[in-house]
Amino acid sequence: MMTVRKSVFKDPNKLSLSYIPQRIPHRETKLQQLKDYFDGVLNGEINYEHVFIIGNSGTGKTLVARHLERYVRDKAGNKVIPIYVNCRLERSPGNIIRKMINSVTMNTVSRGYSLEEIYNAFLRHLSDGDIKALLILDDSDHLFDNHKDFIYKLSRAEEASPEFMSRLSLLFIVHRDDIFSKLDPWTSAGLHKNVVYFEDYTYNELLDILVIRSQEAFYEESILFETLQVAADTATAYNFNARYAIELLYKAGLIADRRREKIVKPEHVRLARNETPPSFSLEELKGLQLHEKILLYSIAELLSSSGRSFVTTGEVEKRYRENAVYFHVKPVGHTWLWKMINVLSTFGLISKRRSGAGQRGKTTLIGLPSFPANLLIKSLLEMIRDERRAEV
Repeated sequence: MMTVRKSVFKDPNKLSLSYIPQRIPHRETKLQQLKDYFDGVLNGEINYEHVFIIGNSGTGKTLVARHLERYVRDKAGNKVIPIYVNCRLERSPGNIIRKMINSVTMNTVSRGYSLEEIYNAFLRHLSDGDIKALLILDDSDHLFDNHKDFIYKLSRAEEASPEFMSRLSLLFIVHRDDIFSKLDPWTSAGLHKNVVYFEDYTYNELLDILVIRSQEAFYEESILFETLQVAADTATAYNFNARYAIELLYKAGLIADRRREKIVKPEHVRLARNETPPSFSLEELKGLQLHEKILLYSIAELLSSSGRSFVTTGEVEKRYRENAVYFHVKPVGHTWLWKMINVLSTFGLISKRRSGAGQRGKTTLIGLPSFPANLLIKSLLEMIRDERRAEV
């Protein structure tokens, strides 16, 4: 008896943002560049190295960094420990330092100790064990804006504990190439400025990526080649973002399943585009802190109800405080609210610019470039309510 498939998916997890495929088409040379920079550390020729990956969203930066992490584990064993940190989730220096120490020792030392003591314990563990560490800081742009002292501390590990030589290599993954200008001369001088630039993919490169991913995720003959072409073409409108193209395929497959259709067609991608805002995913929204979710929810509410392109920070602060009361949380102060606005801007979730002619006085205008406000409202409302229920 022939089995009837209930889904077009063979393995939908192969389209997940957290999935690390074996093949990295059109990024092999970038991975080799990184290997070349860090091989001296792995071979024992040098103690540490600093490298920067710079590129737009969806250019394969994280994927290549995770492949480098595998390479380090395979080649160096326990002599060089790679530590991957997603700085969108672990945003404070304290959380990053705790993750560092927990990655190199099973002994929990974070409770009852200052961050300085934990950091020194991390460096001491490296020295005592005659091992090195490679710290990979993904999406670390905001560290250069808000935590310059932390960058200094990482880049000059030997100054934190003068009795130990530095054994800490750094790989920063950022979006902007102006980060060096944000550092003071002392911090900048302590960093080795080895840079690997990730250019945007081309249409044909995007198509190659989607072909490989679709073979892993969908059953044979359950998706048309034309569907992949439409997904790649759509992503070209958004900085040739491969992450967005892959998410479009996933949503298109869900739509096909929802309609009980056996083949994912180009029209499913076009429908998926209405449900999939570019440049961010719902998974990334879940990583925001509660007050950041409420702030973003407030911005989306204002823009949706007013029909305007931008709203002022004064309007945003007023609505945020109203919504904080509505969700039964104590609103943060004005200074902290500004910090959250900068975080959301750094992550690309909102835009901010100074007002121009026609606006009384000088103020900052907030917008949601290319993001459907109503989708944000619906998604964030559900997340905020779930988070509040979990706290009760």
